[in-house]
Amino acid sequence: MTWIHEGNNVSGTSIARLGRFVLGFVIVVSVAVGLPSTTSTADAADLPPGGTFFDDNHSLHEGSIEAIAAAGVTFGCNPPENDRFCPTQPVTRAEMATFLSRALNLGEASVEPFSDTTGSVHAPAINAIAAAGITKGCNPPTNDAFCPDRSITRAEMASMLARAFREPAIAETPFTDLDDSIHTGDINSIAAAGLTVGCNPPTNDRFCPDRLVTRGQMATFLTRGLDLDPIEPPDSPFHLISSFTTHHPCCQTRVVYVQEVAKAIDGIVLAPGEVLSMLDVLGNQVDSGNCQTSTTLFNAVWYAGLDEIEHRPHSVDFARYPQAIESTLIAGWVDLKFSNDTVHPLEIRSHYTATSVTVELWGDNDGRSVIGDFTSTAGTVLDVVSEGGPNARVVDTRTESSGRSYTVTRTITDANGSVSESWDWTYLY
Repeated sequence: MTWIHEGNNVSGTSIARLGRFVLGFVIVVSVAVGLPSTTSTADAADLPPGGTFFDDNHSLHEGSIEAIAAAGVTFGCNPPENDRFCPTQPVTRAEMATFLSRALNLGEASVEPFSDTTGSVHAPAINAIAAAGITKGCNPPTNDAFCPDRSITRAEMASMLARAFREPAIAETPFTDLDDSIHTGDINSIAAAGLTVGCNPPTNDRFCPDRLVTRGQMATFLTRGLDLDPIEPPDSPFHLISSFTTHHPCCQTRVVYVQEVAKAIDGIVLAPGEVLSMLDVLGNQVDSGNCQTSTTLFNAVWYAGLDEIEHRPHSVDFARYPQAIESTLIAGWVDLKFSNDTVHPLEIRSHYTATSVTVELWGDNDGRSVIGDFTSTAGTVLDVVSEGGPNARVVDTRTESSGRSYTVTRTITDANGSVSESWDWTYLY
């Protein structure tokens, strides 16, 4: 559901520090170089509610993402629509090259120093930052490779930024976790320049050098480095629509697979009309425990009033699932599918503990939010956090049982009236 692409063919630091960088850069580098783009072409008044991209709403980095978008440093991650930024996805070394090449207005470089970038859409940017001295390669001492598809770490990013912004290495460090890293001097320099404050607020005495850099974080680093003003778009109606939690005993082997699926669906954004298939998400590979997360997702979908396309309960009545309102998965056969049949983007967020998994759906249901929880002792408990406005979808569910047989009816009421759907299910045992 997420595409990442920052190719060239797809359509707060101090002014004194930035000026020092520009002067030094022009003197040292022999390739054609322009001044960094520090003037935004848009402000908040020019943006629609929620901003340029619909998958960064309420992100800590949204203002910075808008700033680098306005400056032409990014176009998006899902060409040709480019209405997503993929803020939580790791940045590859190739994407980093393109970010920096655009940010610094680097010209074309005639030399191709690396053997593993031929044919890459990012090759011109990689060649440009190599010519500018921003990168040396990824396989010292030979350094004839760039490793374009490898995700970049915070330490590697620090060295690229320090070279790009001509920040001298500094021995004194504010961080306790750098040890003997070859990037320590550069990490210290970008910290002194105000590009980073650390990775463990509010203490911020660590840098987490081996942690991967997300696209959202990179936007903030570049906004500070280019002295851009963050642009906060008009507020959007984006809010929690529904949330559902199921529970399990701690420390079972299957819990690993429960959590793996939770991580796989976390951050998926569905455009209006887009369909999610759990088998597609999982690559048609299903393990024990996967069904608990799919059941949790199904209930979030169910109580959000979204269009349920395909699902099937288990053949066995497991006590950890809501009876009949649950969804199994069988590779190549039984899927969970639903569509975002609203006119707004829909984001899946999931998290877990040692004994539970929760799936949240974020979008716009005219302010209405529902939170559900299931245990075998209490059954399904729903809490309507917000009633919402007149256009909200209100879901009423009724379950009738006779032995192992169940009839489930869901009625969805909104401004257009009420629609009901029912199905019958019988557990084998």
